[in-house]
Amino acid sequence: MSQKVTIIGCGSTGMATAAYLSKLGNSVTLCDTVEQAADFADITAQGGIFLAGALKDDAPVAIDCLTNDFGAAIKSSPLVLICCSAGRHKEVIELVAPELEEGQAVLFVPGNMGSFLLQKALQKLNKKNIITAEMSGSLWACRRRAPGKVLVALPPAPKKIAAYPTKETPAAVEAFSVLFPVEACENVIEATLNSPNVVSHVGGSILNAVQIEKRGDDFAMFQEGLSEVFIKCMRELGKERLAVLEGVGLTFFGKDDEPLFRMLMGEPPAQFADFKALEGPSSLSHRYVSEDAGCGVALLVSLAKAYGVSVPLSENFLNIAGFVNDTDYMAEGYTLENLGLSGLTLEGLKQAL
Repeated sequence: MSQKVTIIGCGSTGMATAAYLSKLGNSVTLCDTVEQAADFADITAQGGIFLAGALKDDAPVAIDCLTNDFGAAIKSSPLVLICCSAGRHKEVIELVAPELEEGQAVLFVPGNMGSFLLQKALQKLNKKNIITAEMSGSLWACRRRAPGKVLVALPPAPKKIAAYPTKETPAAVEAFSVLFPVEACENVIEATLNSPNVVSHVGGSILNAVQIEKRGDDFAMFQEGLSEVFIKCMRELGKERLAVLEGVGLTFFGKDDEPLFRMLMGEPPAQFADFKALEGPSSLSHRYVSEDAGCGVALLVSLAKAYGVSVPLSENFLNIAGFVNDTDYMAEGYTLENLGLSGLTLEGLKQAL
């Protein structure tokens, strides 16, 4: 059955999601600010969004509506997907929250505690009965290749989501399963920490700092940045993440990335060629560092400190990232203290979510 859905965000994830859902027969509105929607003119001129890679289509995929009017976009859709980096979440929440009404459901793709922040904004506006949920990781590994053209490196796969508050997760799963396969996870912290980026992006970027500075936009971590030292560090960071999740009574539901890294170090099957060649990060201020340090690793380290788990390597990479970017991620990031969740017992934390 065709669904009406609004997608906020005209970056690669937003465009890929808009085209994917439109191909499935849904009525899609793609919305973003004027400053972020430069591709709208090209999408209109070429008759839609071109998809390459795993979702390749020789014809452009038409989108029902392209708009900069957040009010009109949100009013028209019971389902809203916010597809932008965490660095834009606060900006987008300020635009979205006043327009949402009872009965609507919002999903952050990817999440990074976005649903938590949105629900707090809605509470200040005295708005109720609006589902706010988030996805663990993103729907796609993708890149914008040209205006209105997106490469999707891997096919879609079932994803885990959680709502804030947690009691709304079953309703969120029911609402968004009409668009793509989703399953429930425990809560938004579990969703955030299970993203593979929490382990690979910050540490991987620091390990490749010299090459990133030299190559800039031409650097591709999974093509040029993998090594035995990289894998050794990722293995230990993965153990630290697992220790934190288990220490606070949550589950690791992701995959061990070491087999993937070793496959990519050699000659991977053809279906992984696009993924291996994905460029990034282009600098140490790239979202691989700024977003995942502030949202994921800062939260991980904060939980470790609060509940007595040792994560020395995660702390070290976070400190180095903060030093090179002149940013105190523990002071500015999504820590328990900054989220208003500090000083709680484990049971209290669970109840607060």
